[in-house]
Amino acid sequence: MYTAFKHLHVLFVLISISLFLFRFVLQLRDSPLLKKKWLKIVPHVNDTLLLLSAVGIMVTLSMYPIQVPWLTDKVIGLIAYIGFGVLAMKGKTAGARWLGFIGALGWIAFLLHVAMSKQALIAG
Repeated sequence: MYTAFKHLHVLFVLISISLFLFRFVLQLRDSPLLKKKWLKIVPHVNDTLLLLSAVGIMVTLSMYPIQVPWLTDKVIGLIAYIGFGVLAMKGKTAGARWLGFIGALGWIAFLLHVAMSKQALIAG
C-alpha cells in the first residue's frame, strides 16, 4: 500500500508544481485562459489528492508530524509554500507577485530536499 501512496503522491506533486508554473505564466501574459473554470478547480482537486496521499503514507507508516522532525519540516514548508503561492497569484503589484513566485520556488526546493533526504532542517 505504501508504494501506491508514494507513487500517487509523487504524481500529484509533479502536477501541482506544473499547474503552479503554468498559472503563473498565464498570469504574466494576462491570459484569458486563467479565468477558465477548470483552471480554477483542477489545482484544488489535485492539491486535495496530494494531501490525501500524504496522509495515506503517514498512516501506512505510522509516522506523524511533531513525532518525526522531517515531517514537521514538510508541514512548515507546505504552509510557507501556500503563503508564497497565494502572493504569487494574487499579489497587488508585479513585484509582489514575483516575490511570491521566487519564494514559492524556494519552498518547493526545500520540500523536495526534505522529502528526498528525510533530514529535518528546521524542526531537527
